[in-house]
Amino acid sequence: MKKLFAPSRNVILILVLLGSLLLGYFYLLPWAAEQVASIIPKSSEKVLGDAVYSSMQESEDSKGSALLTAFFDSMHVATSYEIRVALADDKTVNAYALPGGQVVVYSGLLKKMKHYEELAALLGHEFIHVEKRHATRSICRSLGSQFFIELLLGNMGSMVSVAAGQAEQIRTLSYSRQLEKEADLGGLQLLLDRKIDAKGFTDLFAHLKEEESGLVLPEIISSHPDTDARAAYIKKAAAGQRPVSHPSLKHIFDQLKKSLP
Repeated sequence: MKKLFAPSRNVILILVLLGSLLLGYFYLLPWAAEQVASIIPKSSEKVLGDAVYSSMQESEDSKGSALLTAFFDSMHVATSYEIRVALADDKTVNAYALPGGQVVVYSGLLKKMKHYEELAALLGHEFIHVEKRHATRSICRSLGSQFFIELLLGNMGSMVSVAAGQAEQIRTLSYSRQLEKEADLGGLQLLLDRKIDAKGFTDLFAHLKEEESGLVLPEIISSHPDTDARAAYIKKAAAGQRPVSHPSLKHIFDQLKKSLP
């Protein structure tokens, strides 16, 4: 007896193909991106990050950039990366890290800061993104097959060109909740090791929360942990801290604030 609504072979093949594509997107692509990011030399990461930053054409404040980099250097963080912190003259309340050591802080965020501990928290967070190659991994995942093909061909120049051509897309890349939490807790550990007040993190989150507008998605369906959740796990991890003052960091921070228009 002939079955009604029996699926045709073509329908089954299409469903199998769609299932394979979804499997590849959600599982194989992230795994492949991890593998690609892990084998890119740090020197090539720097070339990649510099090319992307140049393509972004940020309006950089050279004096502010020098002070920001001096601030980070004064935190005495051991790393094989050359961390360079740029101050971009933009009212956006944000900051981001690029592959190879380039960090960008927008003046809009810096203007909201009142204490040097907030800047230490921000740079600690962004440093972990660099150190753990979060930006490199995200770019590899975002650009996907284009990156993989050029890597297989050993064509670093083309990889850089592909990334530079997608600078605006890269600027708006977001990290998963897992990577953001790793950067938060890694940055916090830098502060704890140096006895810099961890309240800098919660104050920083308060500024970010002020900028949240429109519909805020529940954390369970958002790609990011919300600011309240981030503040909660920071407070828990920093419980019992006994911070000390850091006059050198405060001095550089005060210079930065005075230099802002």
